[in-house]
Amino acid sequence: MENLSNKVAVVLGGTGGVGEGIVRALLQADATVIVPSRSESNLNDLADYVSDIKTGKLIPFVGSVNTEENALTLSNYLHQNYKSIDIVVASLGGWKQGFPVYSYPIKEWNQILNDVLTSHFLAIKTLVPMLHPQTGNYFHINGFGSEEVVPMAGPITAMAAAQKSLILTLAAEVNRTGMRVYELILGPMMTRDRLKHSAGKPDWYYPEEIGHYIVEQTIAPTQHDVIHRLLSKNNAQV
Repeated sequence: MENLSNKVAVVLGGTGGVGEGIVRALLQADATVIVPSRSESNLNDLADYVSDIKTGKLIPFVGSVNTEENALTLSNYLHQNYKSIDIVVASLGGWKQGFPVYSYPIKEWNQILNDVLTSHFLAIKTLVPMLHPQTGNYFHINGFGSEEVVPMAGPITAMAAAQKSLILTLAAEVNRTGMRVYELILGPMMTRDRLKHSAGKPDWYYPEEIGHYIVEQTIAPTQHDVIHRLLSKNNAQV
């Protein structure tokens, strides 16, 4: 069976609820998976979570793309150790709501801008130049808020929409190469943390299933569209 035994993947946000499932799927496909995180404790927890998988290779790296300095440190590490990378998964940011747009605190706006949009910009600047120019794959993980109005979460959804625009622009800019750019727009997910508080719904995806979709698209792409909507198992546009 085809696998990713010769592929190198970088998963930004790989210690998060969605990212950890993607890491599992990539390891199951026998990829080398580099996961940067600012938290060594989170990296240790991830290593424990995937310890049952005997294929692939997990490479934890204490670092991030949250600042230009940290992005450069990550870039230097990758250049020193790898000729190129094959897969990038950017699953960065989180969810926050609580204020209407007209009274959102500027401090929180600026924090969201950095965590949810600037981090993706730095991810692109850092990792796209390292992707294999003929076969590289860039997967951007986004949420349904990028296309819907969610009251009290204006800054988050605005940044998600801007992320989508950024990825569509990236796809157009690398169109003449062999690189493929994917915008995966996800619905509610059956993350481990969510399942501690709720049973979720039967048609929601598990993070690991999103990871298997990434593996499938890497090995045998099913379509050329940039946007793939995986909102639920009964409402997928792929």
